[in-house]
Amino acid sequence: SGYCPQWYEESMLNCCVDLEEVKTKGVTIGTVACLAKCQGLAVDAVYGSNSTVAEFRRVVKRTCTAPSATTTQPTSFLVVSYTRKVIGQTGSGHFSPIGAYDEASDHVLILDTARFKYGPHWVSLPLMFEALLPIDPATGKSRGYMVLGYDGSE
Repeated sequence: SGYCPQWYEESMLNCCVDLEEVKTKGVTIGTVACLAKCQGLAVDAVYGSNSTVAEFRRVVKRTCTAPSATTTQPTSFLVVSYTRKVIGQTGSGHFSPIGAYDEASDHVLILDTARFKYGPHWVSLPLMFEALLPIDPATGKSRGYMVLGYDGSE
């Protein structure tokens, strides 16, 4: 049987941080990782400052390749926590999944979660990595990326 995503409402996400605080302060990479774990996902969170462009590229390739013949859909997904200004956008810190990788151009497809502001768009992988490096003022650490996964047996 294939994976069936759950439906969500805000109250289901109250396991790591008070939702009223989220509305005023936003979330950090650590909070998003905690929320994902609360929903039963495996999480591998990496701060940009603890990675390299080459390592990030390996993770992008691994998560953006077609599933194996034994699975019908991907079992892991890449989410980036980045600084919008680095890629020439308005705003500051933001989270979005990476939907694809074009090896020929070395670009990633950002599936922006704020579609009212920016639709899906391609960004060079080295520039995306640069956008992971600025310090998040809420944590004093760089932004980064997370591989979220499940075992595919649900």
